[in-house]
Amino acid sequence: MDDLTDFLGQMEILVREEAPLHEIPHGSRDGLGPLAVEHGPWPASTCAAVLKRWYEAGWIGLYFRDPPPGWNVAAAEWQGRLVDGEDLADRDARCLLEEPERWVLAHADGHVQPYRTVQGEIAPVEQWFEHVMALARGLPLKPPGAGSPSPQR
Repeated sequence: MDDLTDFLGQMEILVREEAPLHEIPHGSRDGLGPLAVEHGPWPASTCAAVLKRWYEAGWIGLYFRDPPPGWNVAAAEWQGRLVDGEDLADRDARCLLEEPERWVLAHADGHVQPYRTVQGEIAPVEQWFEHVMALARGLPLKPPGAGSPSPQR
């Protein structure tokens, strides 16, 4: 599997698992020990570009639930504008997807989670990939300093 296919597949899985934004750029790991397969890390801006495209298609939304008691997480100004108690308002979701540098563990922004909407549940995963493929081909898949930052072709 090439890096681009792996990246898009992992992004779809991370959305399905509703991973917090602060976790997404770090990627994931399948298995344990020497046979483990690492996916990522990826530039947060690359992850944000794909999530934004899926958001604009209506396939994902963003929600926030308070972190567990005892966590020292800075509040976000958008928390007073949550829709139905946990969904980010459209303007706030778009801003957060435009500014992935805000996706940090110590701030509420980083604890926002993507989820599949009804339209996202209905759309075949192949359509998700096709929708972002041209965009993703022009994005770096390695974080700065982690090897070649050139886009995948």
